[in-house]
Amino acid sequence: MNRVYWNLPDVRVPLYYGFILISFSDRPTMIRALSIALLTMCLAPLSAQTLISKGNLYFFWNTSSFSAEGTWIPVDPISHAAYQAETQIDCDRAMRSCTEATSEYFSGHPHISVTYFQIVKWDVNGIVASNANAICVTRTLTIGFAAKHLTDTREAKVLTKDKQEACKIIGMTASESWTMALKNSQEWADERDRKHME
Repeated sequence: MNRVYWNLPDVRVPLYYGFILISFSDRPTMIRALSIALLTMCLAPLSAQTLISKGNLYFFWNTSSFSAEGTWIPVDPISHAAYQAETQIDCDRAMRSCTEATSEYFSGHPHISVTYFQIVKWDVNGIVASNANAICVTRTLTIGFAAKHLTDTREAKVLTKDKQEACKIIGMTASESWTMALKNSQEWADERDRKHME
């Protein structure tokens, strides 16, 4: 885990991806540290914009591993993701598996979900991985190395009537496709701006 330290008089503040762990020896030091933390949070949107314009896309691979980070966006332009979310995908060729971790923010709290995919194909062009564990849909993850493109296709399963009704209640009866807007891309920045305006 990346760790950065702020050194202040009588305080050492480790930052873990935006989470602040602080111990103080006196009240004035606490006030100074909290003032700096508040200022940092206020300036965070400005720093993010700089990162968007100057940063590299979060898409990395070699012969044994793959990693990407971004936001899933429905291919259908009429549809929109329900909540603001960020997803990281890591694949290990030797283990023949990909792990997708998604952080969403709704109902006033962050929520984390993790999905595991089995790699069906890995060659010089990309990766195909699948997950059939969900009751309602089978998910297929397609990754293209050259185009730096990720697609998540969710195909509805053939189900019994009672399971179909359950899937209908949670809105998972139709097949759909999603594409990933890679972190630091213009598409990713536009999606974040749209979510902040809602």
